[in-house]
Amino acid sequence: MRDVWWLADGARAALEARAPLDVAAWMQPGDDREVLSTDRQSAAVVWKGDAPLLVKWRAPIAGRRRRTWFRPSRERNEARAMQRAAALGIPVPSVLAVGERRAFGVLVGAVLVRPFDAEARPAGRAAREDPSVLIPLALALRSWHDAGLRHGDCYPKNILVGGAVDVPRPIGCPMASFVSPGPHLDRERLKDLGQFTAGCAALEPWSDPFGFLTTYADAPGLPEYEDLVAQVTPFYERVMERKALRERTRPQREPDGPPMPAPLAMGPKPSVRVRAL
Repeated sequence: MRDVWWLADGARAALEARAPLDVAAWMQPGDDREVLSTDRQSAAVVWKGDAPLLVKWRAPIAGRRRRTWFRPSRERNEARAMQRAAALGIPVPSVLAVGERRAFGVLVGAVLVRPFDAEARPAGRAAREDPSVLIPLALALRSWHDAGLRHGDCYPKNILVGGAVDVPRPIGCPMASFVSPGPHLDRERLKDLGQFTAGCAALEPWSDPFGFLTTYADAPGLPEYEDLVAQVTPFYERVMERKALRERTRPQREPDGPPMPAPLAMGPKPSVRVRAL
């Protein structure tokens, strides 16, 4: 087993003051660590303190590990996407470090570390309380798209508002892709808009999930609102169909609820290679 860490300039000392450069160590629970979310193979955890950190870790389940053979982890893809988005002028959280542990080229575990803004909130939660939040979200999403970013997991819950930065910004975008800048209406943009519409459909008291497109389409270069709705609708319907299928099959797939992810066990200190982020 070998750990490879990609570190931002000046980050090493701050990280090693919290835990060694050991992927398993950054996955362990602790009294100073609050779990924000989980799925069957990953978790997002806040490490509390004077300079709180957000640690996102992943331990691929056995059936999915072979797909990772010599492929970047989701966490490394996210760091790359955020760096590229930042270069386009899109506000994104900074990344301090990415660590990967591999065995014979297969990913065993990965972590992504970045500063945590305790005052920021996911936009989906904020929009439930105040639907007007969707107006600056629509403007921000239009500017990201015109800059060339395609988020890939573009739900309001995956966008931050408030806190230390006064504009909306992606929480993270491991599924992101990039195209040439401009207002062209490609498939990936429509997919983002379909996902965002599905996210709006889950908000109350927001009544029209397509309503944000009025603001989004206000700048020149895209079809008028009605035409844009017609082109986004098939992508929105596809998202909603998949969501309904997951809900119908959940009792059979997960009769006891979704399983909790298991962090890597601590063991002998791995060999570590450090690279610039």
